[in-house]
Amino acid sequence: MSGSDAILVGIDIGTTNLKAVALHPDGRVAAVVRRPMVVRSGGAGATEFDLDALDRDLLGALRELVDRLAAEGVAPVRIAGIGVASIGESFVGLDREGRRVSPCPTWYDRRTTNRRADWGLSPAHWFEITGMVDDDIYTVHRIGWWRTAGADWPGRVHRWMLVADYATFLLCGQVVGSPSLAARSGLADRRDGRWSGEILGHAGLDVASLPELRPAGSPAGTLLREVGKATGLPVGLPVVNAGHDHPCAGLGCGLVDPGGMIDSTGTSEALKTVVDRALTYDEVGGGRYDCYPHAVPGRFLLSGHVPASGGLLDWLVKLLSGPSPAPDAVRELWRLAALSPPGANGVRVAPFLQGTGAPWNQRARRAGIASLGGASGPGDVLRAGVEALAAWLAVNLEAFEAIAGVRPRQVTLAGGGARNALANAIKAAFLDRPFVIPDVAEAAGAGAALVAGLGVGLFPDATAAAALGGIGRQAVPVDPALAAAYAGLRDEIVLHLKAEAGAHG
Repeated sequence: MSGSDAILVGIDIGTTNLKAVALHPDGRVAAVVRRPMVVRSGGAGATEFDLDALDRDLLGALRELVDRLAAEGVAPVRIAGIGVASIGESFVGLDREGRRVSPCPTWYDRRTTNRRADWGLSPAHWFEITGMVDDDIYTVHRIGWWRTAGADWPGRVHRWMLVADYATFLLCGQVVGSPSLAARSGLADRRDGRWSGEILGHAGLDVASLPELRPAGSPAGTLLREVGKATGLPVGLPVVNAGHDHPCAGLGCGLVDPGGMIDSTGTSEALKTVVDRALTYDEVGGGRYDCYPHAVPGRFLLSGHVPASGGLLDWLVKLLSGPSPAPDAVRELWRLAALSPPGANGVRVAPFLQGTGAPWNQRARRAGIASLGGASGPGDVLRAGVEALAAWLAVNLEAFEAIAGVRPRQVTLAGGGARNALANAIKAAFLDRPFVIPDVAEAAGAGAALVAGLGVGLFPDATAAAALGGIGRQAVPVDPALAAAYAGLRDEIVLHLKAEAGAHG
């Protein structure tokens, strides 16, 4: 089979949906299947993924993907490899028989305590090992919380896995991890691609209880016979643990070499760029941004995120129109937001539903709406939310340019939020910088497929994998009149954002 005839499959297990993506090597998407992720919520901030549903939906989505390809005349034998990506931080524990014995807390589950100081590690030393912002969300802290919470199952765990590790295990039976996803556990040393003996010692974990870490893009194993029977995929198909969804999404949009920047928008929002080495604590402004292994060898991802971006806008829509807004009501709200003038008639929003995100990294901060008056309307509030997110992006883009020493002519826009034309226009005008939107459906799944292509030798290197010669790109130009209006408002909106984040200076 020639490279041009091959099909690659990427699995992206996200916060909201599981996606199975069939991809041509040039980036064209052949088919996409989605299944909703099932989340169980409880008291005290408890939120857990339902892994019974994941077990079922992983196989069901692959079966449907194979059927859709067959309907287009694409035989399963053309599939060259499958890559698996997922959210980070969430974990699952398996016993000696490979049975799940633990819950799977979401990455935003609030039942965690940052134990770094208890171990005598300074923020700088923590960062130099892990490349992670000093936070409480990482797997090492989650496992620690559960081990002291009185549950009886931690003692029965034989292997700890992150979500993509677990899905890879279901597909090929091998317990293999990826450096980019392992970084999100807080247990890996980004400098050598191995588990950190120092942090494992503090956490009381044995390296034998963790997946075998292999270099990015390395095959984990081959598809199990029973999985092939259930899905229609070829038995023996190479399976690659592609890693964390954010770097995979970057690769799916062509981000593999230093110089470019991607604003990835969905439930949350992340600004990402690539560097060629592990930046130090001081180089990222005192550990303000993550800098961890990319999904491809020899590259690192510089990343900062805000936990609620699309989530903030959805929350505002529900706040303004009720908990279950009808489509007509949603369209009307966005029409009113478009009619609201730049500056939203003075209304200001702090976009911190779940903390500030980068660069302030204050999890306890919360959203706020300020300067409401009798003449303020729902469109003003919604537009102010978009402007707040544009201000967040402007602050972080300026910092990234200083850290990476580049100023890209345009910024790539990806994710579900890239479908919001008004938000795109406001951001472009606020930054006075055009955007480009690659025509890639489900970027993280596409990136996972490309990592699989690297793993099976379909591409000579990561740069070739990221060429994406078969896709189109949509330009989002700067509206000169809108940019001129925001030129006089930008500083005030940014100052409000910083003040609400508790920033000084």
